[in-house]
Amino acid sequence: MILAAGEGSRLEQVRNGTPKPALKLLGLSLAERTITNCNAAGIHRFLVVLGHQADQVRAHYQEIASRRDCDIKFVIAEDWKLGNGASALAAADKLDDAPFLLTMSDHLIAPSLIEKILRAHPEQGEICLAVDRDMAGVFDVEDVTKVVTLDGHIVSIGKSLEEWDAADTGVFFCSDALFSGLKRAHEQEKHSLTDGVRDLAEAGKVNAVDVTGEDWIDVDTPEAFGEARRRLLASLTKGNEDGYVSLRLNRPLSTRLSAHLATTRITPNQITVISFLICLTGAGLLSVGMFATGVIGGLLVQAASVIDGCDGEIARLKHLSSPRGAWLDTVLDRYADMAVALAITLAFAAVHPGPLPWIIGFLAAFGFILASYVTKEFGIRTGKPYPNDVLNRLKRRDLRIFIICLGAVVARPFEALMIAGALTHICVIGIFIKGWKRSASPGR
Repeated sequence: MILAAGEGSRLEQVRNGTPKPALKLLGLSLAERTITNCNAAGIHRFLVVLGHQADQVRAHYQEIASRRDCDIKFVIAEDWKLGNGASALAAADKLDDAPFLLTMSDHLIAPSLIEKILRAHPEQGEICLAVDRDMAGVFDVEDVTKVVTLDGHIVSIGKSLEEWDAADTGVFFCSDALFSGLKRAHEQEKHSLTDGVRDLAEAGKVNAVDVTGEDWIDVDTPEAFGEARRRLLASLTKGNEDGYVSLRLNRPLSTRLSAHLATTRITPNQITVISFLICLTGAGLLSVGMFATGVIGGLLVQAASVIDGCDGEIARLKHLSSPRGAWLDTVLDRYADMAVALAITLAFAAVHPGPLPWIIGFLAAFGFILASYVTKEFGIRTGKPYPNDVLNRLKRRDLRIFIICLGAVVARPFEALMIAGALTHICVIGIFIKGWKRSASPGR
């Protein structure tokens, strides 16, 4: 169940009249981000509670349902202005007896957080609330709903608690006991979700599920909107999974570009093809053999390497990742590598006749192919990924492309190709030796 009935008045300067659930954040609305995060955790059936601008919000969710192939039903909360507890009560007779996840349309929640709370199983008459014990890391601590826990249960909840030990993330796994608590609070003229949860907490019926370390944020102010944007962009960096050049140069540039591309209709596969074409153009200029064209070609190849990071970033930002897209990216990267290696070899061989330039060029090209093949084959054959050690990071495409770019800028593209090829072969051989030892079995 997703509560999407509120007005979101504190976000007015950001949304400018747009219904809060439909407010776009890096290319996807808050509503679609909630749906896709739930999808990633295995949830595909939804009941959305509507209130403010109900018709527009319903139409937006229906578009999401058709795009994301999920089942979304709706209920109107006539008393939504009273509070989010009154909104939740509108769904009391719309759900079956099975436990259900409850969250808000303006909460961004990592799929791994959802998976954690789904592993909790509320008993009949109980509900579970995901709590974050990293109090220092909570965004806008003054506004967050705070809880006090004891022996795995929540005993007190509210925004004004002076002493507390965890934050309410706004993600619940509920039995129909939730509605009992909300009804009792409603009878006392208390209409927030917190009021209903407090009623249950006083009876020892609210279990605390620790999700400390998982990412979540309540996007209900312009400041929170900006923080959510920053976190999403920061999540694009793969950390130790990135190569050294990608981590320090390519990724900071590509994430800035992706922040703009996310607001357009361009797809990850289109970005993959554009990057490939730019690299082919750079290879063509490198094949001419002149200094000026070589510099431009080298810079274009490096630019293509930066842009090549955007396809995956857009796929993750907009939840568009697919095996087909990853396959396309891998195949075109290999073609691009071959084109660059052959272009540089062709230009060098034109003024240095004989077989040696071609032998060196082909050896470098073979190394570039093997760099991708050696770790993937290890994973296929052993059933576990090759560790991301120094050799694995040094053999990555970002470094060899950068070396070639630098070589082109100083009028030594062939020498740079030799260095990149030699480094790649050293890494491949080293990975093979380490992988051979790791995969050893008795008697073989």
